[in-house]
Amino acid sequence: MVRRCKHRRRVAALGCGVVFAGSTFGVQALAQETEVEEVLVTGSRIAREGLDTSTPVNVISTEEIKLSGAPNVEKILSDAPQFVASTNGGASANTVPGGTADVNLRGFGPSRNLVLVNGRRFAIYGPEQVTDLNTIPTALIERTEVVTGGSSAVYGSDAITGVVNFIMRDDFEGVEATAQTSYDSPTTTPTYNIDLTIGGNFAEGRGNAVVSVNYLNRGAITRGERGEWAFDSLSDGCVTPESFSRERAGVPVSVPSGSNCRAAGGVPGLIAGGSGDIPNGRFTLSMPSTPNADLNAALAAAGLGGMTTRGFTFDDAGTMARPARTPQDDFNLGPDNYLQVPQERWMVNAFSHYDFTEKATGYLEFHFSNNRVDQQLAPTNISGPFLFDVNNPYLAPPNQDPNVLSPMQEVLRQLDMLETGPTTVTTGTSSRINNPNDGFAVLNVGRRLVEVGLRENISDRNVWRMALGMRGDLGDVSDAWLRNLAYDVYYTFARTEETSRQSGNVSRSRFASALLSSGGADPLLNIFGQNISPEAVDAIAIGATNVTEAELQVAAATLSGQLFDLPAGPLAFSFGAEWRYAASEFVPDEFLRSGDVVGFNPGLPTAGDVTAREIFGELRIPLLGGLPFVDTLAANAAFRRSDYDLKGVGEVWTYLYGLDWRLNENVALRGQFQRAIRAPNVADLYGGLRQSVEPATDPCSDRQPLAGQTETVRALCIASGVPEGAVFSGGVQSNNIIPALFGGNPNVGEEESDTRTFGVVLTPQALPKLAVTLDYFNITLDGAIAQLGGGLNNTLNLCYNVIQDIDSEFCQAINRNPVSGEISIPFYAEIRQANTGGLETSGFDLQARYGFDFGWGLFGNGSSLNINTAWTRTDEFTLTPVQALPSVKNRCVGSYGTTCGEPIPEYKGVTRFTWTSGPLSLSLRHRYIDDVTVDRYLLPKRAGATPPAYGDLVNPKLDAMNYLDMSFSFDLGRAVEIFGGMNNLLDDDPPLVGSAQIRANTWPATYDYNGRTMFIGLTVRTL
Repeated sequence: MVRRCKHRRRVAALGCGVVFAGSTFGVQALAQETEVEEVLVTGSRIAREGLDTSTPVNVISTEEIKLSGAPNVEKILSDAPQFVASTNGGASANTVPGGTADVNLRGFGPSRNLVLVNGRRFAIYGPEQVTDLNTIPTALIERTEVVTGGSSAVYGSDAITGVVNFIMRDDFEGVEATAQTSYDSPTTTPTYNIDLTIGGNFAEGRGNAVVSVNYLNRGAITRGERGEWAFDSLSDGCVTPESFSRERAGVPVSVPSGSNCRAAGGVPGLIAGGSGDIPNGRFTLSMPSTPNADLNAALAAAGLGGMTTRGFTFDDAGTMARPARTPQDDFNLGPDNYLQVPQERWMVNAFSHYDFTEKATGYLEFHFSNNRVDQQLAPTNISGPFLFDVNNPYLAPPNQDPNVLSPMQEVLRQLDMLETGPTTVTTGTSSRINNPNDGFAVLNVGRRLVEVGLRENISDRNVWRMALGMRGDLGDVSDAWLRNLAYDVYYTFARTEETSRQSGNVSRSRFASALLSSGGADPLLNIFGQNISPEAVDAIAIGATNVTEAELQVAAATLSGQLFDLPAGPLAFSFGAEWRYAASEFVPDEFLRSGDVVGFNPGLPTAGDVTAREIFGELRIPLLGGLPFVDTLAANAAFRRSDYDLKGVGEVWTYLYGLDWRLNENVALRGQFQRAIRAPNVADLYGGLRQSVEPATDPCSDRQPLAGQTETVRALCIASGVPEGAVFSGGVQSNNIIPALFGGNPNVGEEESDTRTFGVVLTPQALPKLAVTLDYFNITLDGAIAQLGGGLNNTLNLCYNVIQDIDSEFCQAINRNPVSGEISIPFYAEIRQANTGGLETSGFDLQARYGFDFGWGLFGNGSSLNINTAWTRTDEFTLTPVQALPSVKNRCVGSYGTTCGEPIPEYKGVTRFTWTSGPLSLSLRHRYIDDVTVDRYLLPKRAGATPPAYGDLVNPKLDAMNYLDMSFSFDLGRAVEIFGGMNNLLDDDPPLVGSAQIRANTWPATYDYNGRTMFIGLTVRTL
């Protein structure tokens, strides 16, 4: 936003500001008779007198940022009711790639809202072309304006759900230093934040320059440090009564959770489990035919006569095999994983402007930041079919006769004899032909490689940005037309470079080679029990270095002013052109590129660019004024024509039109329609195939609800590669996270959305300190660019439970291990991008502010109490995974889970009470998140299908959360201010979930995960 205080006259308005001073969530309103000025409000390029606008604009003040104690602004935004938490864009995102912070306006995802600084696009990162909020200088923010509705006609692509515009202090004089520290009470992990800002005028006041330096250091918190709820890897299960005396979670009975649980004497509950890939190794037989009597005898001799589909494992010494158990043998992934990722940031920002003449002001913006963020995960696992020597020496006692096979060696010999024909065993980048009776046998391996160490990823991200421009007032061409002309011409360049260094990876091909004898020597690798030697670790462990670059260039020019006078006032206009170039490249390490890696996800290179050439315009047309019940009535309209160099997009138009109707000084009405688009980004278009693991339900496993275990589904499972006898068994999918390949599609087109808003603004003159806005919103998005079917879980569901056609694109995307039927490495589901789905949301935004003055106070001169509140009621949030199947809708309001994602509460609100007496301010904030129900139950119920029995589900509802935060500020004269506070005053833990979690047994981006936190800060400034 750029402000011009030029033509002044007396009208009913708030003056040059957008909100009441010190407000938390600002309210646009008319309040009193005062001097006003022309202003540019986010959502429009036309300056206007007063704040009448058909677009709802919400404002978060710099005071709110200070009182919240948040050094990064993404936490403030995610707490606001118009936002849904961003799963992988914050301090709790222990994911790779990660280490960034973003915003998720209306729950449509971070790529569908646009982040601006002073009305211009900022730096982007990665192929997704999203702005990292870690690069926003919090110390320089004057306020944050949020447009909650499509704004592509004004700002271009990506503004589907709106715009977040950070307005910076660009006229700073003096020196200001702020130091703040915060820590959580459970672990006392500190976060330090230091800002130094220096600015001043020069050239006899014709210019100003400000420089701000920031240092932030946020400590790490592991799940093990929050042991009371985050230590274990919890999942849904069936718990026996005697297990309630256990310290943590229950022991499951030998039936799946569901309707049989209570009949077996148990109750549905959270159980401590984990991964079936364990440090001592878990092995299952890999064979194309049914075991014969000789194999059964060999298994019995080895102590495996009672083995189930879970397979077998070994003792620590690797000398004794036994059947594997669950969850007793499962590996707990939790303790070593980061719950809060550490971050260290250095940042420099500079803003300067200089008046060359009365009609020409040059301005310059500069940014540099370095962010270092670490991710840490449990040791990697390796799984899949591998070849073993039949006479593997590690399966025999040390002094055994080499001419006599041990029981386990005999098991391998029998497996070798049962093989049929030559088969290819592929491991990473290598493969080998396996024949019957060739001295080699195949076992399916599930081994947790604790000897290799934790997986660690260190991301170093450098960002440079420069903006250079010229703006000014041109005056009038004549008294009758083209008056109050103003222009703004600028060019911006931004570049982001990130280097990620990984450790804890393993080469799959090296692992396979080390399992076999070489040159008559024993195999280097002994994975039975805990016997992997340091030499073996050196042979199989690999590092990885990946580089990601992104670049954004924008050149734009705008001319605005008044065309001529109409009976009700001047016809205002804005017209301009913009050129935009965005490019990105991801260069993975050779091991990740080849797929010969286990640990962090492999992926192929990504590179590409998108260029847009645009013209745009806007009109504000006064229709009526000075009439009964029509103080003012004005229409506004805007358009943007965009020409993309993409074969799936080409030329597209966006537009808006709306009305502002001020009945009188007490009531105003507003409404607007906006057509917006999002052009595909580099990741959508050119994203190389990458491997990821996702929480999903395999309908061919025992996780398929009993009601869905039909003959039709059974036949589909068999047709897709599941052995007939394994359908609906636990052996089909041993984990509830499934590997898949994801990638781009150069033929995808643009997304289109329509936004409708209608609102009322109340500023009763009888209560001059009261301002209320109530706005209805409705946003529909068509042709949503997303993973095929809407993601892995939806693709599985569409294949087996909805479309039920083995030749459909959804079933064809599923690949299975031909022996076990499992979707496991190297047999993936392949999910590419497509204009596949739709999104729709609607509801109401309510914001209000009121103030009281008191004749008493602690420091004389009375005191005041200000109340600010902002609430959103979401009536609809509907995902249509495949718009070709419009009857398949996921209605996610009030829900959460593997399909709906982060909790989408019906009601969400923030209210702040601030009492001020002289230099002292005391503030109490209340944050509310409505209860939500797991989508596994809610979605089929809303679709008219039969959901699972509510009483048989584990923690199906997450209760409403009420957080209380307290803060204060105190001015020690004009030069020193001390501030501090305590968030989550009641030390509420997040709600716990099992199989429906995103990570850490909860949804840590939505709910406070670090308990009670305290912060204290000091600001010193020159007078």
